[in-house]
Order: sequence, then structure tokens, then C-alpha cells
Amino acid sequence: MHSKRESLRKRLHSATVSPTRCAHKWQGQYWQQPSADERSVSCATCRSFDSHKQRCSISFGTPLRKCVVSSLEAHFHDCAGEEALEIGFGRFKLARNLINRSGGRWTGVDPKQPTSRPARLGTGGHGLADALPFESQTFDRVFGVQSIEHWGQRAGSQREPAKYEDCLREIARVTKPGGRIYFDAPIHLHGNEIFIMGDVAKIRDMFTTAYWQDVSIERWRENHAPLERYEPSHKEFSDWPIEIVSYPDNEINAIRHNGIIWLLLITAWRSEVPVE
Repeated sequence: MHSKRESLRKRLHSATVSPTRCAHKWQGQYWQQPSADERSVSCATCRSFDSHKQRCSISFGTPLRKCVVSSLEAHFHDCAGEEALEIGFGRFKLARNLINRSGGRWTGVDPKQPTSRPARLGTGGHGLADALPFESQTFDRVFGVQSIEHWGQRAGSQREPAKYEDCLREIARVTKPGGRIYFDAPIHLHGNEIFIMGDVAKIRDMFTTAYWQDVSIERWRENHAPLERYEPSHKEFSDWPIEIVSYPDNEINAIRHNGIIWLLLITAWRSEVPVE
């Protein structure tokens, strides 16, 4: 649980974040590129790493949250003229503040919002990833911050788990040709089994349709040195038997005992192919 001091730091960071400062912080290459469609952002090369103090300069949150903050700073500091849709917005306002302050317009949908508060352009309200309440080709950017892993989640779900194929088709429908998507998710933590197991090949396959091009994977903190390991907790383990039904016990146990939590990021561009 976060302390009150950490909560204040998080709110202060979101309230005062500057797109200009983020653009300066993240200019140039801060990643390694093992292949044409994959990047790795190690702690040692991350722009949030303080090499003098040998610690992350983000002063709040878990190691995973620090990666999320860094990734949003890097990807959302220039949204001028864009209509941006966030799926599963919750209370974390960093992305929406960066979008609005850099000249874009943020809209959000969240299934936990009351149905009496439908989503409208420029504000947040009720909506589902597989049934977005917007006209086709409305958005220049569609994204989710630690939400995609929950769309197909069984444990604790109050509705039938969504099918990823349906969600991504609906997202393609509301995204303009040439628009972009961004989704980040923790690996080896919670949500649908493919994210718990870190099955990057299956995650990538969800985006290998005619609707998306230039699909790229970013791995944040998979290489955590010189910072600490961040491991899944016993609290998370309680849901794993409900979620994980397609993988053998030996692979599950290997992650229980040796797995580390890191942040997976998926980006892609919308092709010209229409949604039928």
C-alpha cells in the first residue's frame, strides 16, 4: 500500500507534468534494439535512472509504476491536434494531462463508470473495449494503461471476459487510418493468462491482422540491473489457478519461483484496411 507521502508525490507529478520537460528528458535513443520490431529499455539506460544515486528518479510507486510513468512521459508528450481515447482510465491522470497540455483532447471510457454517465468526446464515462460508443474513425490515438490484461480476465470479473479479437476490431473501427495505438501491461503479475505467463508471441499475434502495421514491442525493466528484482506476490498467486488454464504446471511453477515483473508495451499504426 502506498504511503500518504507517495500518494501526494504521485498526484503532484501528474498535476505539474510538463510536455516540454518530458520531450527534453526523452529525446534521443534510450533503448536497445535487438530486432527491427522490438526494443528493450533497461533500468541502466532509462532516462529516469539516476546514475549518481543509483536509483530511479521517479519518487513514488512500485518499480512497475515507475516504468509506467516513464513510458507515458516518453510516448505522450506530443499529442498536438490529436483526439485520444483512453480505455480503462481509472484515477491515474498522467496520460490525460500530457495529452491535454500538449494540445490534444483526451476522452476516456471505463467499465467501472456508472452507465448513467456515458462517455462523450472530451470527457470520461462508461464504456467497454468491445463496444465503444463512438463513430468510426474518430480518434488519432487509442491507448490503455494497465488495462489490456484485464479485458479477458476471468478472476474477479463482473461480466463475461471480453474476446481480444472483438476488442481490437472495435478499437480499429474507431481509430483513424494512420492513427496509432499504445497499450502497456505488466508481465508475470495478473490479468489474462498470456500476460501472467509472459507469452509475448501470443500477445503479438493478437495484433497481426490487416488492421495494424508496424507493430512494435517494448520491454521495460526486463533487464532491471542495477536496481532490485520485482517479483510477483502470494496475493497475486491466488488468482492464477483461475486464470491459467492453457499452460503446464512446470512453466507456472518456474514463474512463481523465478519470475520477475516487467512492463510490456505494444505500439502499432492503423492501416487503411476498413473494418467490416
